[in-house]
Amino acid sequence: MLSFGFGKRPKHKKFGYIPRFYDEEKEKLKQQIGQYKGEVGDSEKVKQRISSGLRQRYVGDESYRKANVKKSNLRIVYILVILIFISYIILSSNRIQTILETFG
Repeated sequence: MLSFGFGKRPKHKKFGYIPRFYDEEKEKLKQQIGQYKGEVGDSEKVKQRISSGLRQRYVGDESYRKANVKKSNLRIVYILVILIFISYIILSSNRIQTILETFG
Protein backbone atom coordinates (compact mmCIF):
# COMPACT_ATOMS: atom_id res chain seq x y z
CA MET A 1 0.00 0.00 0.00
CA LEU A 2 1.29 3.42 -0.89
CA SER A 3 1.44 6.09 1.75
CA PHE A 4 1.62 9.69 0.70
CA GLY A 5 2.89 12.52 2.87
CA PHE A 6 6.01 13.71 4.56
CA GLY A 7 7.56 11.71 7.38
CA LYS A 8 6.06 8.92 9.40
CA ARG A 9 2.45 8.73 10.41
CA PRO A 10 1.82 8.98 14.16
CA LYS A 11 0.79 5.82 15.93
CA HIS A 12 -2.44 5.66 17.89
CA LYS A 13 -2.31 6.50 21.57
CA LYS A 14 -2.62 3.75 24.13
CA PHE A 15 -4.20 4.38 27.49
CA GLY A 16 -3.51 2.29 30.55
CA TYR A 17 -7.10 2.32 31.86
CA ILE A 18 -7.82 -0.39 34.39
CA PRO A 19 -11.52 -0.64 35.30
CA ARG A 20 -12.18 -0.92 39.02
CA PHE A 21 -15.08 -2.44 40.89
CA TYR A 22 -17.05 -0.08 43.14
CA ASP A 23 -19.01 -1.60 46.01
CA GLU A 24 -21.42 1.01 47.35
CA GLU A 25 -22.40 -0.98 50.45
CA LYS A 26 -18.77 -1.55 51.41
CA GLU A 27 -18.04 2.17 50.95
CA LYS A 28 -20.99 3.14 53.21
CA LEU A 29 -19.90 0.66 55.87
CA LYS A 30 -16.33 1.94 55.74
CA GLN A 31 -17.57 5.52 56.06
CA GLN A 32 -19.76 4.71 59.08
CA ILE A 33 -16.92 2.87 60.81
CA GLY A 34 -14.65 5.84 60.17
CA GLN A 35 -17.20 8.19 61.74
CA TYR A 36 -17.41 6.16 64.93
CA LYS A 37 -13.66 5.68 65.24
CA GLY A 38 -13.13 9.43 65.12
CA GLU A 39 -10.62 9.37 62.27
CA VAL A 40 -12.23 12.41 60.66
CA GLY A 41 -11.87 15.90 62.20
CA ASP A 42 -14.83 17.96 63.44
CA SER A 43 -15.20 20.14 60.35
CA GLU A 44 -14.78 17.10 58.14
CA LYS A 45 -17.48 15.27 60.11
CA VAL A 46 -19.92 18.10 59.50
CA LYS A 47 -19.14 18.17 55.78
CA GLN A 48 -19.44 14.42 55.54
CA ARG A 49 -22.75 14.38 57.44
CA ILE A 50 -24.21 17.06 55.18
CA SER A 51 -23.09 15.36 51.98
CA SER A 52 -24.38 11.97 53.13
CA GLY A 53 -27.71 13.60 54.05
CA LEU A 54 -27.98 15.11 50.58
CA ARG A 55 -27.22 11.77 48.97
CA GLN A 56 -29.76 9.95 51.15
CA ARG A 57 -32.52 12.40 50.24
CA TYR A 58 -32.67 10.91 46.75
CA VAL A 59 -32.30 7.35 47.96
CA GLY A 60 -34.83 7.88 50.75
CA ASP A 61 -38.51 7.06 51.05
CA GLU A 62 -40.07 6.45 47.64
CA SER A 63 -43.65 6.75 48.95
CA TYR A 64 -42.94 10.31 50.13
CA ARG A 65 -41.76 11.32 46.67
CA LYS A 66 -44.75 9.64 45.01
CA ALA A 67 -47.14 11.46 47.35
CA ASN A 68 -45.54 14.81 46.49
CA VAL A 69 -45.73 14.09 42.76
CA LYS A 70 -49.40 13.14 43.13
CA LYS A 71 -50.18 16.36 45.02
CA SER A 72 -48.38 18.38 42.38
CA ASN A 73 -50.29 16.73 39.55
CA LEU A 74 -53.64 17.27 41.30
CA ARG A 75 -52.81 20.93 41.85
CA ILE A 76 -52.09 21.34 38.12
CA VAL A 77 -55.41 19.69 37.24
CA TYR A 78 -57.30 21.98 39.64
CA ILE A 79 -55.65 25.06 38.17
CA LEU A 80 -56.48 23.92 34.62
CA VAL A 81 -60.13 23.30 35.50
CA ILE A 82 -60.44 26.71 37.13
CA LEU A 83 -58.81 28.46 34.17
CA ILE A 84 -61.05 26.67 31.69
CA PHE A 85 -64.12 27.59 33.72
CA ILE A 86 -63.09 31.26 33.93
CA SER A 87 -62.31 31.43 30.22
CA TYR A 88 -65.69 29.85 29.40
CA ILE A 89 -67.49 32.46 31.51
CA ILE A 90 -65.56 35.30 29.90
CA LEU A 91 -66.06 34.03 26.35
CA SER A 92 -69.77 33.28 26.81
CA SER A 93 -70.54 36.75 28.15
CA ASN A 94 -71.55 39.67 25.93
CA ARG A 95 -68.80 41.92 27.25
CA ILE A 96 -66.20 40.46 24.90
CA GLN A 97 -68.46 41.10 21.93
CA THR A 98 -69.04 44.72 22.97
CA ILE A 99 -65.30 45.29 23.47
CA LEU A 100 -64.54 43.84 20.04
CA GLU A 101 -67.25 45.95 18.43
CA THR A 102 -65.83 49.16 19.94
CA PHE A 103 -62.37 48.43 18.51
CA GLY A 104 -63.66 47.17 15.17
